[in-house]
Amino acid sequence: MAAKSTTTVLFDDQCGKCSRWADFIQKRDPNSRVNLVGQNSEQGKEILLNIPKEMEGLDSIFLISNDGRWFPKSAAIWRVCRQLAFPWSLASTMFLVPWPIRDLFYDAYARMRK
Repeated sequence: MAAKSTTTVLFDDQCGKCSRWADFIQKRDPNSRVNLVGQNSEQGKEILLNIPKEMEGLDSIFLISNDGRWFPKSAAIWRVCRQLAFPWSLASTMFLVPWPIRDLFYDAYARMRK
C-alpha cells in the first residue's frame, strides 16, 4: 500500500485561536492529509530551522507542501481548505482573490488573535 500524501501545517500552538483552527482542520480532514505541528513543539522548532530566508521573522501559519515548498498566511489557509471535507473545501476558492488583498485580511485577523 502506498504512503498517504500529506502536507505539514505549522501553527502557533500558544495562540488559542490558532489551536482552535488546528482542531477545526483535524475534524474536517477525514483522510488525514494535513499533518498539524505546533511551532513551539520540538518537531515544530526543528522544522522552522529550514524556513526560507524570505519568511524568517514572519508571524504566520505555514504550509509545507509535499514537494517542500513553503506557503505563509492566506496562501497556506486556502491550500489547507482545499484538503478538507465538503463543504469546507469550497473555501479554497479564496485563491481567486489577489494575494495582497487576502493577506491584508489575514494580517487584520492575526492582529486580533494575541
